[in-house]
Amino acid sequence: MINLLIPKTLDSKSHGSLQSKLREKISEAIACGDFEEGQTLPATRTMAEQLKISRNTVTLVYEELAAEGILISAQRRGFYVAPDAMSRLPQSRPMAQSPASVDWDSKLVINPAEMEHITHPHDWRTKKYTFMYGQHDRWIFPISSWRKCSRDSLSLHDMYDWTVDYVDEDDPVLLDAFRRRVLPRRGFSAGTQEVLVTVGAQHALFLAIQCLIRPGMVVGIEDPSYPDVRNLMIFHGAVLRPLPVDEDGLIISEALRGCDILYVTPSHQSPTTVTLSPSRRRQLLQMAKDYDFIIIEDDYDTESRFGRYPSSALKSIDTDGRVVYVTSLSKLLSPGLRVGFLVGPAPFIRQARALRRMSIRHPAANNQRTIALFLKGGYYESLLKRFHEEYALRWRTLQEALRQFIPCAEVANSEGGSSVWLRLPAEINTRELSKRAYARDVYIQPGESYFLPLSNSTQTRPTNYMRIGFSSIKVEDIAEGIAIVGGVVDEMLSRETRKRVGE
Repeated sequence: MINLLIPKTLDSKSHGSLQSKLREKISEAIACGDFEEGQTLPATRTMAEQLKISRNTVTLVYEELAAEGILISAQRRGFYVAPDAMSRLPQSRPMAQSPASVDWDSKLVINPAEMEHITHPHDWRTKKYTFMYGQHDRWIFPISSWRKCSRDSLSLHDMYDWTVDYVDEDDPVLLDAFRRRVLPRRGFSAGTQEVLVTVGAQHALFLAIQCLIRPGMVVGIEDPSYPDVRNLMIFHGAVLRPLPVDEDGLIISEALRGCDILYVTPSHQSPTTVTLSPSRRRQLLQMAKDYDFIIIEDDYDTESRFGRYPSSALKSIDTDGRVVYVTSLSKLLSPGLRVGFLVGPAPFIRQARALRRMSIRHPAANNQRTIALFLKGGYYESLLKRFHEEYALRWRTLQEALRQFIPCAEVANSEGGSSVWLRLPAEINTRELSKRAYARDVYIQPGESYFLPLSNSTQTRPTNYMRIGFSSIKVEDIAEGIAIVGGVVDEMLSRETRKRVGE
């Protein structure tokens, strides 16, 4: 056996192809001096047998390194390390460590890291029963269709389009596909100058808030609500006005009077998943006109109304041009793709576009073209059908499991979505419940962070709410996982009962 600092077998679970892994290992060995200048590498057959990989793979790596001048190929000798190989490889030289002399806490003028965020344990993926919201099921992702669109985007014709710098523009093919394939499902249309492509919905919200909110503005926000949007508004100096939600969505009341901006999630309220009723939508738009405020509509989880055509967006009945619309393809495709859209009146989009240019110029053009081809090829509609069938089954399975194993839980009414919102008895603290369940291989998310912090120190936020996501858990694991959570709930209720009896 040859004595190399290359593993006896290449790790098949690590990222990259076998070819790229072998190249990396040989390059590291040369850079570290394990292969010296002029040293002959093992024959391709020998290396292949040792690493248990194809001889062709080894040959391709050797030839690739030779083409770059790192190896030299000689007849009868094989491949050996070039005299100047070290100069062709990146060198890593440790820098001398010295005590830090800058007090960064005094230099920084912002402190967003200290704001309350929803965090997850670093090892949550190791849990068998993962009820996390916002993660997709990789088995539903249309990998073959996506690969085809990705390959097609690399054609000479398409590459000529997206390899140029768009500066502050977007891929016209994507804009056309979005306007023709996505917006009609939401009940409205928009011109090309009324749409801006963003790096996910979060980026769209960031641009909208930067354009619309200045310090001291009163912003109405649903309570409970999406914490990252809440943080963005506070960061920009907004005065938040919490607005309650019931089974029909945002409660329309005189509390809206005096608001400059309203943030609302009408399709599936975040996090309760309830849908804003048609009558309240009309009332809301009338109040926006009467009291002269702008509405930011976050239309997340738009397509997940199982077995039904999705409800129209609030913007579809906006005749006064007061709604700025935010949506994303991340929940349907994959959260890692980061594809979002901002739709609004042309004067607003013009300013948002200029603001985007100062930060990122434009989202990656190759990704835009791949998504455009995915939409134009009809793969989006095919994925929707599969998505509805699979998620509807999970939703029904979860609802039945909750009724069976956690009968004390009140489940918010919903017509779809990828999670459910629970209210448990007041004596159940879902942070403690989450910790106990985590020790039993179940990950659930407590709901306290979704409620706005209270300025009145005599009051506390409710601690008995919980969000159960079902987008990334196998349907056959749902009942088992909920049974475990139900067992923990029963233990906690029994403990509280014993305390009261003891008193």
